[in-house]
Amino acid sequence: MNKISFYFLFSLLFLSFNLFSQDKDISLEEKHSLINIEQEMLNKDYKKVIRLVDKAISDGFESVKLYEKRAVAYYLTRNTKKAFLDIEEVIWREEKDDFSYPILSLYYAENKEEHNVIETLIGFYHRDSKNFLNAFSILNNKDAQKVIVVIDSAFNKEDYPKELHAIKSLINYSQKNYTDSYADLLKAIDIELGNGFLYYLFGEIKLRRQEYISSLASYNSAIEYGYREIEVYKKRALAKGFIDDFKGAIEDYNTIIEQDKRDFEIYYLRGIAKNYLKDYNGAIDDLNQSIKLNDSFPSAYNYRGIVYINTGDYGSALIDFYKTLTLDPKHPFTHNNIGIAQIKSGQSGSSESFFTKAIEVDPKHADAYYNRAKILFKRGDMKKAKSDLLRTLELNFENPDAHYHLALIYIQENAKSRRRNLDKMICQELETASNMNHPKAQELLNILCQKIEPGNEEEEE
Repeated sequence: MNKISFYFLFSLLFLSFNLFSQDKDISLEEKHSLINIEQEMLNKDYKKVIRLVDKAISDGFESVKLYEKRAVAYYLTRNTKKAFLDIEEVIWREEKDDFSYPILSLYYAENKEEHNVIETLIGFYHRDSKNFLNAFSILNNKDAQKVIVVIDSAFNKEDYPKELHAIKSLINYSQKNYTDSYADLLKAIDIELGNGFLYYLFGEIKLRRQEYISSLASYNSAIEYGYREIEVYKKRALAKGFIDDFKGAIEDYNTIIEQDKRDFEIYYLRGIAKNYLKDYNGAIDDLNQSIKLNDSFPSAYNYRGIVYINTGDYGSALIDFYKTLTLDPKHPFTHNNIGIAQIKSGQSGSSESFFTKAIEVDPKHADAYYNRAKILFKRGDMKKAKSDLLRTLELNFENPDAHYHLALIYIQENAKSRRRNLDKMICQELETASNMNHPKAQELLNILCQKIEPGNEEEEE
């Protein structure tokens, strides 16, 4: 489940609790009806939500909140016309559910009521910018652009509300239009220097663009300006990990655990960071805790298996990898990991089949092609080994040993048939592997591919 979907469901659940605080005098039957409606919203059975609201209204229970729920359900079942009819019932209401605002904004945009669009957007943004982002994720991209057109029109006025840059960036972000969101965030941050949430989103986009150092600066600013949600420390830790600052990542994970000792995923992530620092005992302790908190989390078993490989405990590694597959038969990398553990433990008989299965699960798994290629190479099946090595380098060019083994295959092919003249290809692969510090490539490069520098030729007597 992606982040926006999670917040969408969480917000719906939160609204269900608020539902009764504002309607203290409703009957038990009405409460039961509302609970059912909220449950089906969480289940994403929007057609059933519509039926339940219809029944509640026919039973004499008319509530503005019911119209709000049905408006959202109608919109999400692509019946915008009926959604607008329901939203008309809640326009006058001062306090609205978060998910009413996007539909209301779209309603005003369709009716050319540009002033009301801007007023609705600004009111919701000032109320809660984070919920603004989550709510607008329900709009499809085409409808979101209709609202953005109104915002762009407002920009043509000299006295336009400056918050519109942030608002436009949030709408684009909700639609995963990150490039457009980035452009307006640049302007929004200059206008709202103290808005930590905007800095957080800026960091998120930079993280997606693999601008890790820059993303760290944005996360630092988010925290400095008061946005100290767990998600900021978590993403900052990930950014630190990408630049190999695992100690810094652990500091952020420690901060999160101080706030929430029940988050199994954070122990898992901290275990990964400790593994990179070769603190294998600490990594296993964290992964044990992650599994204790959630014994059906396959990634924790998989990574604990990796740590066990690093400690030489291949038997325990295999147990964890097999456990991973019982929880998730298509868990990424696990089949490949089993093949590696089998080879390291001297039980390589079926390792090739696990590498093949890893490729079936993920046809872009470069390491699985590479590992299978090495088995094929040792067996002498050079044609298949070559195919796997070429695929490896297509997916991950930065694999020096794949370049080296490909050069060895070209050397064999060259020896069998000089008509092809593979000298150039051999030297290219050896030079590439050598530049990546492969221990054997440089020596072979010097033997097979000696170059005489210009001006150093020996003169004949």
